[in-house]
Amino acid sequence: MKREPDWLRYIDNDAGRNPVLLVEGPSDEVILNYFFNQHHPGWNLHLFIGQAGGKSEVIQGLKHRPRWIGVVDRDEWSQAEVDKAQRQTPRLRALPRFCIESFFCVPKELWPALSAHYDAGRGDIERLKRPILDALPDWVAHGAMWRVLRVRAAGVRSRDVFPNALQDSPVTDENEIRRVLETWHLYLDPENILEEYRAEKKRGLTLPVDEQLARYVVGNKFFKQVVAPTLDALFGAADKNWLERLRDGQIQPPPDLTDSFNEILGLL
Repeated sequence: MKREPDWLRYIDNDAGRNPVLLVEGPSDEVILNYFFNQHHPGWNLHLFIGQAGGKSEVIQGLKHRPRWIGVVDRDEWSQAEVDKAQRQTPRLRALPRFCIESFFCVPKELWPALSAHYDAGRGDIERLKRPILDALPDWVAHGAMWRVLRVRAAGVRSRDVFPNALQDSPVTDENEIRRVLETWHLYLDPENILEEYRAEKKRGLTLPVDEQLARYVVGNKFFKQVVAPTLDALFGAADKNWLERLRDGQIQPPPDLTDSFNEILGLL
């Protein structure tokens, strides 16, 4: 096992005697903290949330601290990949949606918090839904390409063809260099990628709209580029960002997140 990173000891010190829930970064900590308060007040007397810095760091941290619990973004992982990761790291859990911002992308979940606090849109959820759903097909296409390219990149890394095969140590045999580059070319073949992209986009578009918003589009980018500007147009910009304003509006954790919370609390 690699040398233990220093940040693990810092979290140990901050957590005291409490069990640790390891998350990727600041947004995950703040938003999960908020939703935990809604779901299970007093949870922080029994659990400490610490930031690892990224998905791979959470997984690495659990290898050094196997009694900790880790939560990572689902990202492009299929359910089979989620199950595999959990078999390899039993106390690792993936969010039930693409990423933490995906819990702020579904209009019917946002509307109760908005309509209770902003008179301008009270009773008219269609004003929120329309621009978000109009943008959705392009973002499903973006999610499809995201998945195809991530799978390709993972395939290349697992086969050690490029760049590691030419970067880890000197390779001077031009036949070997040609073989590696030809293999890399196969992975980047535009027609094959486009064929995979079309099939993946078709699959994404067949999903129910709420599932597209929750699990298929790249939630952090979609929230920033579509949801937040839509909210600005309806309710006006303010000093606080929309994630903060929605928390102030007491948005409730949806059922899939409360199920995850119950599972996490059951591991304590």
